[in-house]
Amino acid sequence: MDCGWVLSFEGYQWYGYISRNSKDNYNHTLDSSMDDWTKTVATPGNISIKTFIAWNLGNDRYFINSKGSEKNTTSIYYNPESGHLAQYNPANGSLYCMYSKVNDNKWNWVQWGLCSDAAISKDNPAYWNVQLETDEGGMITDYKGNVLRVTRYGSNWGVAYAAKPSYLEKDTANSPTSLFTVDKNLLDWARYTAGNLGKTGQYCPAGNKGSLAYKRVKRTLPSDFQLTDEWIRRLFAIAVSVGPVGEGDAHGMCGVCLLHSFQMIAELQEYHSQGPLQSGGYFFDTNFNVDPFVSFGQRYPLLDMLLTDIPRIYGPANRRTVQLALASARTMLPQYNWILSNEYSTRSAIRSHINTLINSPTGSIWLGLLWQRDTDGTISGHAVPILRTSQGIVVITTNSYSYSFWPGFDLFRNDLTPTSDPLQVINRLESSRTLTGFTTIQLAGVYHNTFDFVIANRNCTGEGEDRRGTGEYPTGASVNQCPEEGRCTRL
Repeated sequence: MDCGWVLSFEGYQWYGYISRNSKDNYNHTLDSSMDDWTKTVATPGNISIKTFIAWNLGNDRYFINSKGSEKNTTSIYYNPESGHLAQYNPANGSLYCMYSKVNDNKWNWVQWGLCSDAAISKDNPAYWNVQLETDEGGMITDYKGNVLRVTRYGSNWGVAYAAKPSYLEKDTANSPTSLFTVDKNLLDWARYTAGNLGKTGQYCPAGNKGSLAYKRVKRTLPSDFQLTDEWIRRLFAIAVSVGPVGEGDAHGMCGVCLLHSFQMIAELQEYHSQGPLQSGGYFFDTNFNVDPFVSFGQRYPLLDMLLTDIPRIYGPANRRTVQLALASARTMLPQYNWILSNEYSTRSAIRSHINTLINSPTGSIWLGLLWQRDTDGTISGHAVPILRTSQGIVVITTNSYSYSFWPGFDLFRNDLTPTSDPLQVINRLESSRTLTGFTTIQLAGVYHNTFDFVIANRNCTGEGEDRRGTGEYPTGASVNQCPEEGRCTRL
């Protein structure tokens, strides 16, 4: 950290100290023979994050450990490379990892045993996935997708076990739970990992704020932003980037409409000051008559896989669709804070919430989640970005194959006319269907993640001045390694 001081290492008798007094005696410097040592980038032995695994019963919170559960916080160390969840024994310096033992059974108790931090295959009973934990809690799964559980009553109270997803609906004895909370450091690591996969980090190298650093400008939509004709054409290009039948494959929770929404929100947030892109795209390349997941999967294969995993991780616990969408938003755009509203299912409640949006500050933007009933009674979900401009609310159409043909652009532009009439907003949300449910997830500014400032990975310059990350999972071998100077600066 640059404090404007010149520090030196001084010695006095048997003591060494750091000083900023240039007149101190016994100044120590490194001999020229140490040049190679100073230029050598020492990689960390491993990455381990101190956390806990907690579960709630009423107003009480308990913490899992190798003996069961207790009220005292038990430190668990998570190694993202090996997937280990381990307790540390300071008496002998050993790690005791939690092992899944489901195998061919419907469920089985976990076992704790000696382990090390050596890198292992993910196809290992000691490997656990905590990537999709959130502030509200989440599920932890083993290497085969089995779900970590804990009994909340009975003779085996507080003992952890793992169960197959297909068994969860029947697994009701002793009121077990799969909802666990973890330390904020682990949540921040999950965000940092997702940001590195999607190249949405803040700094490259980490912590280097000098002239040689590649730093993302913290962009948020200004209050005076207006949808110009150029922006409307760009949003139209995204909205008609759909397959030839108007449908695309869903990747996890994310269908075409949700992927469109993420790209629209990202580009509005990132490029509003410089103008819209003319080609390409933040997550996928815009192309008429082409499934956008093709480009997305080619450009961000690991992020695509992580997104696809979300329902598999959350689904067995019957997590609400809105929670899946929230997890998807934090995975795709982890650099932002996301605030989930209540779920509204009556006409009056929906109208009241829309009035809240209308009365929000200009520049506000939301991910709108809709439930619509077709004329045949079928209920389907849909996602759209919602923007508050100085002229009113704009509902941005997504997954618009029907607008691909003349006069599609004129219809699209007309749909993006701002309005402050709540009934008109409802009409835009309904389209030709009946709106039966409505929820919003608001983008509420930049999320400040400590890991963004202290860790960099290899060539983290991303895809130009607006993107930071490698597109890969961070590893101990890649941390603080930069291509030109070798060593990445820390704060």
